[in-house]
Amino acid sequence: MTLKQLEAFYWAASAASFGVAAERLHVSQSTLSKRIAELEAQLRKDLFDRSGHRAMLTEAGEQLLPLARRMLGLADEMRTLVAEGGGVRGHCRFGVGELAALTWLPDFVAFVRATYPDLVLEPQVDLGAALEQRLESGELDFAVVAGYSSRSAIASEAIAEVRFSWAASPALVGAQRVITAKLLQDTALITMPAAAGPTRMLEHWLAVNNLEAGRRLTCNNLAAIAGLIAAGVGIGLFPNGWLKQMAERGSVVELRSRPALPALEYTIQWRRDDSRPLLQKIREAVRETVDFSKPSPLW
Repeated sequence: MTLKQLEAFYWAASAASFGVAAERLHVSQSTLSKRIAELEAQLRKDLFDRSGHRAMLTEAGEQLLPLARRMLGLADEMRTLVAEGGGVRGHCRFGVGELAALTWLPDFVAFVRATYPDLVLEPQVDLGAALEQRLESGELDFAVVAGYSSRSAIASEAIAEVRFSWAASPALVGAQRVITAKLLQDTALITMPAAAGPTRMLEHWLAVNNLEAGRRLTCNNLAAIAGLIAAGVGIGLFPNGWLKQMAERGSVVELRSRPALPALEYTIQWRRDDSRPLLQKIREAVRETVDFSKPSPLW
């Protein structure tokens, strides 16, 4: 019985499919299946029932899974104990939203590369809902998204609050500096897709205050939205770090609202069954570098 065989079994049992598990381990699916078959031969037990459309754990597989998780965790602890640089090595695939990618992600990557040179990072940028799904399926090691996960398999830890403000081109709104029902009816509202954290926060604010936008323009790129707002296409939300930067240049003006928009809490999320020391080190690195208030490098 080898650690590679146990890794193959653990990820095949934990991920959404054998294909996802093979990708996580950076091996072919045939190599993954071979390692599992070797383990089954040594144990003289089938660990997966392969008769259906998707392989399912047998009773023996269910019994072995927590033991395999424990053994892999102990192996990671041994590497951490004796290796230089904290023993953090391998691949870490993680997800962030676009705001993180345009603010603190470069600082995080630089910090991790300097602290753990043997760790390879693979950042993925997507909407929060998609990242949560990929995290639960085993495609990602962790994700930083807006809000807390409602999925029982995912743990969430708050790391930052982000404030957003209304913004518009001065040419579009003239001397007006307050959000009104009439302005929302007469002017296009530019937002991220519905699955994005800032959009969910905005929709809740509109509903609570009995307001409704007359026209919508949805774009899946935060930087493009900022450009559209600055060009006078419509109004929308800016993170305060960006708003200050662009307002100082005269590209946009801030519009006040009563009540003010609530802060949006961002969390780092990981699978509850993933107790590897790697994840503990990475969470510390995120807390060390997270800063959503940074201005965008695009302007």
